Amino acid sequence: MYTVYVKDTIGDVYVLEFKRFEYRNLMELLVNRLHDEIGDCKGRGLCGTCHIRVHLSNTPMQFFEGLENNILKNQLEYYPNSRLACQILLDEHIDAMQIEIIGGD
Repeated sequence: MYTVYVKDTIGDVYVLEFKRFEYRNLMELLVNRLHDEIGDCKGRGLCGTCHIRVHLSNTPMQFFEGLENNILKNQLEYYPNSRLACQILLDEHIDAMQIEIIGGD
């Protein structure tokens, strides 16, 4: 079992446990267990509504040049540690990750 720590858009903090590949990606975990107002494009990386900030991670964040990067740079709030939750796989690499949901603008 793995864990991710989530701060939502109103500042509430949650601890979500998951099994490796239990969902297709981090966005699906957030939608199914916590937050139902993100992921308008159903995880295709097109809308930016699953915009998150990664505050702590056990592994270096991988940024994808191209679509994810373009979507993030068009958000009103963009940070060096911004990611799209739909582009992050649920596996051991995100165990103990601390994130904040920003959402799409």
